[in-house]
Amino acid sequence: MEAGSAGSWTDLPKSRRRRGFSIDPARVARWLDTISLPFVIFFVLSDRAIHPAYGMSWYRKFRLGWRLFRINRAMRAGTSWRAVLVMASKLLQFPPGQRGVVVECGCWRGGATAMLSVVCDIADRQLIVYDSFEGLPEACPGDEMAVPSATGLFRASLLEVRANVRKYGEVNRCTFVKGWFEDTLPGHEGEILLAYLDVDYQKSLHDCVTNLWPWLVDTGYVFLDEYLVLSYCGLFWSERWWQTHFDRQPPGLIGAGTGVGVGQFWVGPYQRHGRIGSSAQRPWQRAHSTGYTRKDFSGYWGFYPDTGTESGQVSGQK
Repeated sequence: MEAGSAGSWTDLPKSRRRRGFSIDPARVARWLDTISLPFVIFFVLSDRAIHPAYGMSWYRKFRLGWRLFRINRAMRAGTSWRAVLVMASKLLQFPPGQRGVVVECGCWRGGATAMLSVVCDIADRQLIVYDSFEGLPEACPGDEMAVPSATGLFRASLLEVRANVRKYGEVNRCTFVKGWFEDTLPGHEGEILLAYLDVDYQKSLHDCVTNLWPWLVDTGYVFLDEYLVLSYCGLFWSERWWQTHFDRQPPGLIGAGTGVGVGQFWVGPYQRHGRIGSSAQRPWQRAHSTGYTRKDFSGYWGFYPDTGTESGQVSGQK
């Protein structure tokens, strides 16, 4: 689900209300989301790395942003249109002739799928959608994100998802693969330019990264929906995990804990046993973003002056 789902004004303490005059933070956030639309499109898509072959004039950029916004509103999508706009800015950097697909893991009712399919249509890419279409799996022992009572939550049939994408997106760009990640992802073949993971559980994230990372092109991206949860983002900083599975240093995750800058008002924190996003303690905050990494990034610290050595120097983004 979207990290910034709106709360109710009645959730606020009475001390935060004003007799005879009240302002609903959810309404304000919705209003701000609307009026800031052109500014978000301008700043996110003012990327000179977008390949000129796509012919992304400012008219086409604003038309893309407006369509993503409308899909998000119509479907009440769990993924923010702002997050998908960031993905679009990255995907459109790849030259049209470069081989590779886009992968989505975890689609619920198809809101993000519909938005991503529109971007893939512009980029002339195939979107491969992996989902059980049976909701969340059973909780795995040791998975701190898993809740036994949540089994089957966020369930939507393949028929429903396909119908939603056909109505709002470009279903001809989509290939749907039904099944649990541990069963379907090992069978993936083909280069990946960008992967979007909205899979909730640590076990599911483990399965996705383990099986898809080898297929990422050297500058391929992985975007994460659960970017607010630091322990969940920890996979991308874990030296032990990356050494064990890929014999390399961790890539890190841009936006861990807060998301990348897309004009949102969110300073956190995430509460493990509370709600994500709006709450009585921070009624005006809304998290509408994403976190991401790239295959050639490095999140490894290798400077140890107290030992007189500087070890583990790696190439990567500065």
